[in-house]
Amino acid sequence: MNRNFIRDFFRRRRIERHVRAHGPVFSYHGLEVRVPPEIGRYALNSLIRGKYEPDEAAMILKYLPSDLPVIELGGSLGVVSRLIRSRIGPDRRHLVVEANADLLDTCRANATAGASPGATELIHKAVHYDAPSVRFHVGVDVHSGAVGGGDGSGSVREVGAERFDAIVARLPAGTPYSLVSDIEGAEYDIFERDREALASAQVAIVEIHPQIYAARGGSEAQFLKLAEAAGFGLAERQADVVVLTRS
Repeated sequence: MNRNFIRDFFRRRRIERHVRAHGPVFSYHGLEVRVPPEIGRYALNSLIRGKYEPDEAAMILKYLPSDLPVIELGGSLGVVSRLIRSRIGPDRRHLVVEANADLLDTCRANATAGASPGATELIHKAVHYDAPSVRFHVGVDVHSGAVGGGDGSGSVREVGAERFDAIVARLPAGTPYSLVSDIEGAEYDIFERDREALASAQVAIVEIHPQIYAARGGSEAQFLKLAEAAGFGLAERQADVVVLTRS
């Protein structure tokens, strides 16, 4: 019997059991998050098993300052956003950027949980530099969305684009902030082309994507050099999540 079939069978059964018992409610590092069952088996199974974005979560819990606003790129389901809010308290500003329209309601519900009214701002944009809109590939899994034409699976949609400096400008000029980013390779452009907007970032927790960098003629080493040129040092790395702190 095909291994993928067996794996998917047990995933479905695990999810069905959870939904029967708890509905769309999941626990993430002791926090309640809500994710519709139809959102995708991979994310739901990871939540049930306590394996949803484990490296990013570990670095947020260890390094994210509690006294700075946060710019989060790639809000997805808002699960990590909920963890961020638990770190910074109800009143600190939290800008959450998400390009996939299908995820916005779920992202907003989780990202605003525990927040004071108006403290969380959800921005439906893709980070991009060369056009006012961009083709965004919506993959078959919620974590596979990315700027570009896609691989033939899922669908491709036109999404409004915004430069990173325009997102930073939503904070008062010169405000120190933390950056949390998981945007499938687009982080390379930010560090390459938007160094001035990074000047007030004190900590950057970034999931890097070396294969994407290589496909565009860059490399992981070059990305880290860009980070160094922007005034960051590498504090820690866990799998493909790096923590960059102001040198």
